[in-house]
Amino acid sequence: MSKHRTILITGAFGQVGRRCAAIMLGRGHTVVGVDLRTDRTVAAAGDLASMTGLSGTLVPAYLDLLDTTSLRAVVDEYRPTAVIHLAAIVSPVCYSNPQRARRVNVDGTRNLLDAVAHQPDPPVFVFASSSAVYGSRSPKLHPERVTTETPVNPIECYGADKVESEISVTQSGLRYAILRLGGVLSPDNLGVMSPEYFVLLRAIPRDNRLHCVDARDAALALSNATELKDADLDAIYLIGGDDSYAVTHSEMQDELTAVTGLGRLGPSTNLPGDPDDEAGWSFTDWFDTSESQRVLRFQQHRWSETMRWVGDSIPRGQRVAMQVVGPALRPLARFALALQRGLERRGQYAEPWRLIAKKYGSEVLRLPHGAQIH
Repeated sequence: MSKHRTILITGAFGQVGRRCAAIMLGRGHTVVGVDLRTDRTVAAAGDLASMTGLSGTLVPAYLDLLDTTSLRAVVDEYRPTAVIHLAAIVSPVCYSNPQRARRVNVDGTRNLLDAVAHQPDPPVFVFASSSAVYGSRSPKLHPERVTTETPVNPIECYGADKVESEISVTQSGLRYAILRLGGVLSPDNLGVMSPEYFVLLRAIPRDNRLHCVDARDAALALSNATELKDADLDAIYLIGGDDSYAVTHSEMQDELTAVTGLGRLGPSTNLPGDPDDEAGWSFTDWFDTSESQRVLRFQQHRWSETMRWVGDSIPRGQRVAMQVVGPALRPLARFALALQRGLERRGQYAEPWRLIAKKYGSEVLRLPHGAQIH
């Protein structure tokens, strides 16, 4: 393997992509950063280009993966030795337009595979998949951790898109690594709280198991996957943090509200999951990351470090103000959420997919065989 390589990264200026780009630039590689042109992505590219200590070369390439002509032209010009494919319309944003999301997530992936597979020396293809491929899992019915042997069983459109894309990757003829990411955490999470995210956060059972990962560690895993030995390629890896990142939804939510200065809202903000209902949970669970860590060596941070990173990104004055008003805001937030649950006529259990289907329509669902949303 040559010392200096060309790495094509899609979604290169997003939460994980730009951190992958920084790692690769730091290793002296040329990074072809593929993303849509927006004020945010242009600013992120500028920030990367101005970082000191990075010996590689950044080549921004603003294009849509559905534009096959432009995509093929970029691939033909730069002939990457490895590809990190991150670009996607993720959940819950994809619920607003699942048809558009599928075109980007599935067709865009196929377009990229076609473009690079035709190269004289095809690259290694590293695909960022998701825990969503496993669908809804009751911790009572499935007390074990998820492994790569756990059958995929998506319950909604994003997980189904990822399963279909994984199949395209494995059938492409390329050497590949598929990395199924848990819940990625970084200061960026505080800036994407759209109405869709609040619906999903309210829907998830408070006792739902969630395996998170620091965005810096996720980026390291993806970057290291481009340098795997042949024996470790054509494989699936589960990407979560160490055991300190295996939390419940309520624990994660309280930790994030605590570092913002608001304080912990407590478990009453969410309903519990029905332990006997296979479809009554979100698409997250705890991973067995032992093999992934052995091969990819990516778990560099502890949960406390990630929370400190998120908290430190908030201006001190804003945190102090939140700490002052927090004692009054917390009970108001709990009351408002309880009132909203009453108006929605939610019952004893969270039933997340009933709420999601009511909000966005049943077309976002991909129910397991025989399951029903009551």
